[in-house]
Amino acid sequence: MSAILRVHCSPPSDASRTGGVLLWPRVSAEESTRIAVFIDWQNTWHAAREAFGWTGFPNEYGNYSPLRLAELLAEGKDRRERARLVRVNIHRGLPSNKRDPQGCGAVRRQAQAWISQNPELVVPRLRPLRYYGAAAEPREKGVDVDMAVQALRFVLAGECEVAVLFTHDTDLLPAVEAIADLRGGHSVETASWVAKGFRSRLRIQRRIYHHELDRHSFAWVEQRVNFAYKGG
Repeated sequence: MSAILRVHCSPPSDASRTGGVLLWPRVSAEESTRIAVFIDWQNTWHAAREAFGWTGFPNEYGNYSPLRLAELLAEGKDRRERARLVRVNIHRGLPSNKRDPQGCGAVRRQAQAWISQNPELVVPRLRPLRYYGAAAEPREKGVDVDMAVQALRFVLAGECEVAVLFTHDTDLLPAVEAIADLRGGHSVETASWVAKGFRSRLRIQRRIYHHELDRHSFAWVEQRVNFAYKGG
């Protein structure tokens, strides 16, 4: 039986917002908890489309703001004013400019839009897609490994107190378990979308805090933009 602590993660109702940043009463750096969020983009984009009934809809359905999502996760677990978001990593594949110039341009525009929300916090980590044949669909290669390494590095180097991994990919289970083994279960958290009939998430055999993000949470972070268009 999984020992994950499952909690419903909803947007706060008593916080004001300016420029997309949650505003709580300030606390000192010594009192705050540094949070780093690591996002498996393609995995969570596909999961959102499946969970919320958008399979087959245009590509912009399922897009969300990584920064707003990271703010929501950082404020979770009743941290509120104690949360200090220190990094938002978005891990995803990058199409070849030679094979798929439109796709490559769309991903680069999307990455720039993410960065523009907060250049000091948001870091897209793009890895070239692998192509295995003229007609074959390209595949991500090394994205999950990079995400695992980055999460481990941030915690072990003392750059954050808590790493939150947002993914449904079980390949990232070893990273979560390694952080829990080396720094304790309080140093790592997981997150996933949740909906009626959709409960895909990482299942770990220890007490790890888990954020469940429903359709209401998605509405809080949604960014329905088609980056295939240069004006998007």
